[in-house]
Amino acid sequence: MADLDQIMGKAARTNIKTIGQFADYYRKFYQVSKWLTDSGQIGSLKRDCFFQNGLGPSLWSNIQHRLNIVERDVRPGDPYTMTQMKAAAEFVLHGTNTSMNGTKYSQQTPGLYARNDMPYFGQSKTAPLIPPVKIEETKKRFADMDHKLETVLATLQKLTTNGGSLNNRAPQTG
Repeated sequence: MADLDQIMGKAARTNIKTIGQFADYYRKFYQVSKWLTDSGQIGSLKRDCFFQNGLGPSLWSNIQHRLNIVERDVRPGDPYTMTQMKAAAEFVLHGTNTSMNGTKYSQQTPGLYARNDMPYFGQSKTAPLIPPVKIEETKKRFADMDHKLETVLATLQKLTTNGGSLNNRAPQTG
């Protein structure tokens, strides 16, 4: 039990900021807590509460916000499972690097650096960092806009060549 307290306390003091730091905490916590639950020394509810306490207030706030969105069936005051918290932490920390120092914001986007106050869910005191952009999605959007622009230009060209009429018929006189 003392080992679990030590792992939890160290993680809470570390203020986890990257997926690498979280993975290290989860791995160590899981190994010790699995043995303790299998041997009947702690229950899964107590284990889940200990796991939550090790996340630290800043990360827990972001995880809780995510869980409120995706786990809508959990009643207020009911604890989340370690599995639910792990999935939410991975979502919240997605894009952070796997190193333990927590300085770089994204491996895919050089030049963006994380601050000590995690910029998720409007918690930063300054303007939020720009998240990495999905290139494939951006290319598709530009292709769609290009197609729409070509359609508009073709329509305008028809208007000018047909004297302002979209159809090729001669104007009818009454």
